[in-house]
Amino acid sequence: MSRPALPLTLLALVALTLVSPARLHAWQLTSAGLDSVPVPDGAAPLLPAPSADLKGDGSAQTLTVRAGQAQILDAGQVVWQSPAGWTVLQALFADLDRDGRPEAVLLVWRPFQPWPVDRWLPSGGRIQDFHDAAGQSCHLILIGWRPAGGYGELWAGSALAEPLRAIAAADLDGDGLQELVTLEGRYSDPRTAPGRDLKVWQWNGFGFTVVSSIPGSFARMALLRRADGRVLILTP
Repeated sequence: MSRPALPLTLLALVALTLVSPARLHAWQLTSAGLDSVPVPDGAAPLLPAPSADLKGDGSAQTLTVRAGQAQILDAGQVVWQSPAGWTVLQALFADLDRDGRPEAVLLVWRPFQPWPVDRWLPSGGRIQDFHDAAGQSCHLILIGWRPAGGYGELWAGSALAEPLRAIAAADLDGDGLQELVTLEGRYSDPRTAPGRDLKVWQWNGFGFTVVSSIPGSFARMALLRRADGRVLILTP
């Protein structure tokens, strides 16, 4: 199967690195958080993996997103697809739960569901406002091969407090473990609006914790690998 085409926004951002680095901002994750650093010469775009061995048996699976539906394919055959009611905006392979095996990471919008216990609270619940005007909430969901067999959800977060505009994954601090990078918006904004926060998250054993956040206006982002192997986040 051919390598999937890069999103146009990523192509545009990569092109900018070649012709006008002064227009861009590079961010490096340190022990103190995200620091602004010069856009380095000779760096190369770090692109998402086109395939991954989700089962750990030496076979490679691929991932597609078309018309809001994600599919995992094995030898060209669909072995998993996102259910009706999900709108998948982005999907990539990573090992964000840090178990040594990759999974498909999905950025999903779906109808809002409160926590079961919150249905009985008089205030409406702790996440009652985590959705847009159409009643759709944003979620991060990990799909992979389950120990009992078959593909399915390995982890699915409840409705996010603020929706994500874009996601990426890379080892930003050089410890051999991947972080989640997001552009975060607001439910009150259109889905096409720029993100208002650039955030880096790490797996904490049962979910994700923010380790650094930069406020601003971020229309898109890309990852860049320096000559020394360090990965930077690139934003306009």
